[in-house]
Amino acid sequence: MKALKILVTGANGFLGRSLLGLEGEAEWVGCGRRVDAGDMLYHRVELTDRAAVAALVAETNPDWVINTAAMTNVDRCEEDVSAARWANVEIVENLAAACGDTGVGLMQISTDYVFDGESGPYAEEAGTKPLSCYGQLKLESERLLQGLERAVVVRTLWLYGYVPETGANFTTWLLQAVSGGESVRVFDDQWGNPTYVYDLARALVGLCREEARGLFHMGGATFMTRHELALELARFFDLDDGLIQPVRTQEAGLLAVRPLRSGLRTDALEAVLGRRPLTFSEGLERLARDPHFCRDFPEFAR
Repeated sequence: MKALKILVTGANGFLGRSLLGLEGEAEWVGCGRRVDAGDMLYHRVELTDRAAVAALVAETNPDWVINTAAMTNVDRCEEDVSAARWANVEIVENLAAACGDTGVGLMQISTDYVFDGESGPYAEEAGTKPLSCYGQLKLESERLLQGLERAVVVRTLWLYGYVPETGANFTTWLLQAVSGGESVRVFDDQWGNPTYVYDLARALVGLCREEARGLFHMGGATFMTRHELALELARFFDLDDGLIQPVRTQEAGLLAVRPLRSGLRTDALEAVLGRRPLTFSEGLERLARDPHFCRDFPEFAR
């Protein structure tokens, strides 16, 4: 069977690099603004340049484009709406135009922030009501795919795991802080279902392979608060969970409003892929055996 050829935008980010790390799952091509991208097959491109995007899609001729390029710092989106629109909408407009002209499939990664967090976990047909600039722009980006013949939107949330050379994330921050004896505060009123990043990456490839269409939700199989997540993470790696203190979101003085009782139902995704997402404990087991994690954090290896 011919291997899928997938072009990944935002190839230097957390999700982008996790996709490119799935050797044998597809023929991968990465693209982004960075000059040095290591030894991956990579194209430097300005994704806000519509002509450059069209030329790249025509040159690489992928089966699918998975767009992981985005501004995901929700408070920064409130501070710099212009940059947020550039990253979260204009790039998608250019990709939709290029893929629509060539018949290439386009997969857009979206978020649970399109919901208000009043009654999660949410199914795909639930009504949207974003509370932040980030959520509003991601919802706008979803709608840009509606006229395409081959298009998929995947909403996800709370990515965790370890991907080399992508900077700190919640997982590595918490492990390093607590193992160093530092007390941390974690929200106990934000609910969701944490998603192991490589589980998400494999699900995205699976949807491409199945030639799926439409809207899907992808989150882990465990519904919990961020504070519960942090406690379970610390206990799994034999750290002092007494250093993890609960805090309410309103006490943090955050700029952007967060959906509190969120979470995503995954029934539609499970029906297409024939499997359920990993539970949080299963994801931690995968993390603890990941060779890159074991190399860079040997004190936590299993």
